This record gives sequence, structure tokens and C-alpha cells, in this order.
Amino acid sequence: MKKMFFKSLLAVAATALIFSAVACGSNDESSDIPAESQTEDTRKEKEQKHVVIGGTSISEVTYEAIKPHFEELGYTTEFVMFDSNPVVLEACNSGEADMALGQHKKFIESFNESNDGNLAMIKPYGYYTGIGLYSNKYQSADDFPDGAQIAVMNDSMNMDIALRILEEGGLIEIDESVDVATIADITANPKNLKIIDMDQAQTVTALEDMDGACVFFTHMSNADLDPSTYIARDSQMIKYPMGVIVKDTDAESDWAAAFAECFKIQEVRDEISNTFPGVFEFYDDDAQAE
Repeated sequence: MKKMFFKSLLAVAATALIFSAVACGSNDESSDIPAESQTEDTRKEKEQKHVVIGGTSISEVTYEAIKPHFEELGYTTEFVMFDSNPVVLEACNSGEADMALGQHKKFIESFNESNDGNLAMIKPYGYYTGIGLYSNKYQSADDFPDGAQIAVMNDSMNMDIALRILEEGGLIEIDESVDVATIADITANPKNLKIIDMDQAQTVTALEDMDGACVFFTHMSNADLDPSTYIARDSQMIKYPMGVIVKDTDAESDWAAAFAECFKIQEVRDEISNTFPGVFEFYDDDAQAE
């Protein structure tokens, strides 16, 4: 009798365990989509609450302005600083960082083409900056002497912008048939200027030794120099928006869009402008960049 009693108890217990397991499984939302059927992007979107953001010391200011507003939405963030913009993009492209800040859209396109990259800038765009021709020695383009040394950026997109500034200032002429000009495309150089290309971050320090340099407003400001003291400036940087950069597989993600929307917050804009006066202009409409 005792053996039959214990067998009955075991049968009841086993039935209860099976029922419990089935009931728990039916309450698990993730069971709606079998694990083997979930794509990598689906799983990442569910799990992406911690966002690693790469940038330079300049773009860290933007990160710090946006951080509290973005984290109010339930995200956590980490900023990783790199010493140059190409390295920031390399980190984002490799997955070392989820997002990159501080590079303009055409620079990203050039990076993708040269490095087989898959980065994208999402909308809404944030802001744009400028590039100016500066000199510690001369007040106008006409003042540059024969053989003057002028620094320009060594990456193709920014070199083109710098050379266009020199051309608009009457210092050189560029082959009309090229879309993206290099030093080799200069067709006239009446003052025999020595145009020297270097990393964009070095152009501001080149002002100490060279006759002039084409420098980003951001680098001037970061060196405690006034960006508005340029001899001449670009006429096209409004078409070079800066904002949130991610891998193209993350371009539709909620977290990337949420970060980009923070550029519209007036408090964010004020904080960035107070730190970098005269450096950035914010977009009211993405169409301004077209």
C-alpha cells in the first residue's frame, strides 16, 4: 500500500512540474520568437542600452552636452577618446565603438570608399563648422610673399575645401575638370606658394612656423585661438553636416535616432555654443545641407 501511495505522489508532482514549465514558458515574451529565428540585429536592438561613443577631445563637448538628456531615456553611455578623426571612424567601423561623433558627412563617405567601410550619418543632422585661412604674420591674401608656406589638410575631402579657399582668395587656380582637387590639380600658382599637406589636427600648430594654414574652426577654438580671425573662409561647409555616425546596420536603430534628436534641444545647443563660441551653426532643417 505504501509503495502505491508514494508512486501516486510522484506522478502528481511530475504532472505539476510539467504544467509549471509550460505556464512559465507561455509568459516569456522572448518565446514568441524562437532564439534560432531571431536575427543578430533583432537581438542587438533589444540589448542595446549601453552605447559606446568614440570621438576626439573636441567632440567630447557635444557628448557631455547630450549625455544627460540621452540617459534620461534609459540608456547608459561611455565616451572613448581617440587622437584623430580617422581613428574614430576606424573604431566605429570595426565595432570598437557603437557611434562616432565629430566628423562631417563627406569625410565619412571618403572614409568608406578608401577603407571599404559601412558607416552612415543619420538624420536629423546636428551642426556644421567652418574652415578658414589663417596667418600669424599677414592680414590678407595679397600680403603672402612669393614662396610662402601654407598648410592644408592631407585627407582628400578637406584638402579640396582648403584649396578652394586659396583659389577663391586669388592665390591659386585649380583644374576646372576635377571634382575633388588635390595639390597636383593646381594649374596656376603665381606666387609659387609651397602648399604642404598634413594631418588636420596639426594645421593649427603649423601657424607658429609657417606663413599660413587652412584650419578648422574647431581646432582654432581648441587651441584657444579666435576662429573669426580668418583671412578667408570656405563657402561650402554648410553642405558638410556633422552628427551621429553609426554602422549602416544600426542606421534605423532607436538608440541612434534618440541621440540624434538630442541635437535639437536648446539647452544642448547653448552648452556647445558657450564652450565653442562662433564655431558651430545648427541645422533647423536637414534640407539646408543639400
